Amino acid sequence: MLKYYLVLLLMILSVNAYAIPSDTVSVTVWGTGEDARFEPAVVQVQPGDVIRFEVKEGLHTVTAYHPENRRPQRIPEDAAAFNSGMLQTGQTWFLKLNTAGMYDYFCLPHERMGHLGRIFVGPIENISGYPVGRIPASALIMLDKATQDLINP
Repeated sequence: MLKYYLVLLLMILSVNAYAIPSDTVSVTVWGTGEDARFEPAVVQVQPGDVIRFEVKEGLHTVTAYHPENRRPQRIPEDAAAFNSGMLQTGQTWFLKLNTAGMYDYFCLPHERMGHLGRIFVGPIENISGYPVGRIPASALIMLDKATQDLINP
């Protein structure tokens, strides 16, 4: 009888080990013009967590500030660049980040309108002094304010 319970316990534990995914944080993508935005604009996750981007309206991208995307690097040095490609209303894109640090990203069609976001992977220890490049000053002010709101709710 004890053997039966041990086998049952092992089966339950092995099923649960495969059923538990990494944590997922959701970011909603809104807008079709000057109202384009990521909500929330700033999120914090742990290495290995997954960020789910869901487009509610419009055409958007989720693109890292990185030379591979023809922008100044605003992600950790060891991190790979990312770009979702064009996403339409109703589409979802998942991003898994393993390298700790601060990641700034943008929407290609709406960057000039300030459609930016920021992800902190791991603890918020150092807000990097990344190059500004062509990023609108108003967008950086918004990101910095949203970062402060995350740190000091």
